[in-house]
Amino acid sequence: MKTKLLIAAFTLGFAVTNLKAQIVLQSDFETWTSGTVAGWNGSKTNITSTPDSANQETVTPYHGTSCVRLVNATTTSKRFTTQPIAVTAGTVYSMRFWARGAGSLRTGLYGARQSTGFGYEYNSYITVGSPTWTVYTQTLVADSTNANAQFMFSVKSTVAASGNVDVDSVTITKIGTVPAVSLYNIQYTLATPANSPYMNQFVTTSGIVTAVYNGSTGTQSGYYIQTTGATSWAAANIYDYSHIVNIGDSVVFSAQVTEYYNETELQSVVNFTKVSSGNPVPAPTVVDMTTIQGEKYEGMLVKVNNTSCVRYNTAQAWYVFNDATTGIDTVDNIIYTYSYTIGKKYDITGVVHFEYANWIEPRFIADVDSIHVSSGIQEMNNFSGFNAYPNPNNGSFNVVLTAEKTAQNSNITLRDLTGRIIYQEQRDANQGENTWQINIAGLAKGFYFLEVSNTEAKAVQKITVE
Repeated sequence: MKTKLLIAAFTLGFAVTNLKAQIVLQSDFETWTSGTVAGWNGSKTNITSTPDSANQETVTPYHGTSCVRLVNATTTSKRFTTQPIAVTAGTVYSMRFWARGAGSLRTGLYGARQSTGFGYEYNSYITVGSPTWTVYTQTLVADSTNANAQFMFSVKSTVAASGNVDVDSVTITKIGTVPAVSLYNIQYTLATPANSPYMNQFVTTSGIVTAVYNGSTGTQSGYYIQTTGATSWAAANIYDYSHIVNIGDSVVFSAQVTEYYNETELQSVVNFTKVSSGNPVPAPTVVDMTTIQGEKYEGMLVKVNNTSCVRYNTAQAWYVFNDATTGIDTVDNIIYTYSYTIGKKYDITGVVHFEYANWIEPRFIADVDSIHVSSGIQEMNNFSGFNAYPNPNNGSFNVVLTAEKTAQNSNITLRDLTGRIIYQEQRDANQGENTWQINIAGLAKGFYFLEVSNTEAKAVQKITVE
């Protein structure tokens, strides 16, 4: 599993629906009373305890006679917030400020992200690393209307020898509302490099979830969405660990468009709504190993047919494939790991993830060589026999598993063709033959994949319900 790194944004330009810019706070940190500066030290400020502090600094401020010095040498961020300021859902706010010194600094908003229950929204960290005053701008979008919101600076890892982090001349401005933009318009470009025309802008968009991926902790890191009926230029990677989704969910949200190592990605998701669940997943676009490298397939659900596994990269645990077009591509393992056989031909479905090139990311066993899987059994390690009967059935069937040794905590999982888990339970498999009866009432007619797995073995069979 690859680890995702956040990239700090310095000055960002945002397209917004026309709205006359309105300053909601302008502060030069000039008026201090008993260690507290006017307009700041809101109720969510937690940087005031020793040795951390937010104190007046009068040596060469950027403007006027003083600025604020933020001190927090630890790697745990601390907040310095405004007094309550009213914000409106769907409105974009700009925080422009000057900073100097050494440390990590980001802007944020308390009283937003009510859809997650978290209450806080943060930008990426800026690395402040100069004794010279430098101007920065970060932008936030409110997902809730709140009369008592607080804008904030979040700071960590300040360096005392470099003066910690000084901040001056803060201007918070209401600059507009988030425009609605289709996935097609977010992705489509003929420019070089092929960055989104909405890069570094907030947009509102929607789509059907086609894939979900987890981080190193096993929890959701993000997902891919796509426009139904589209065959190109209409999908994107959504980096979002706050709003849990499943394949087939229809979602609408606002987010910031970024280019993460040349892959168009939406992050800082707010105003999230799950419109419905269980929707048909857009059909994969059939491509070959040459055409898949086109920018228009980035993020799309695709399928390659009759492609040969030619090499395994041991260090990175990915496989290299080619086909009759002589094109070469990587089948990766960010979402699903599978042991392909060198020299064997496969049909593979997956979302297109850009990392050095457009790679294919299968989502589950149904994405891998479905013809082979439908013929019967896939065996690994300590399972020597596996069968489900009757097949076809009406949702009631027997599972027969032969294990070479006792295998406790074996998972019995039934998935539909989108990978959604329909049924799951744990059983202990004794050495030898095990027979279990499964009865799933109301199971819709169609094709499913039955999987029995544990830490040492896995077996999969296609099930037909009539």
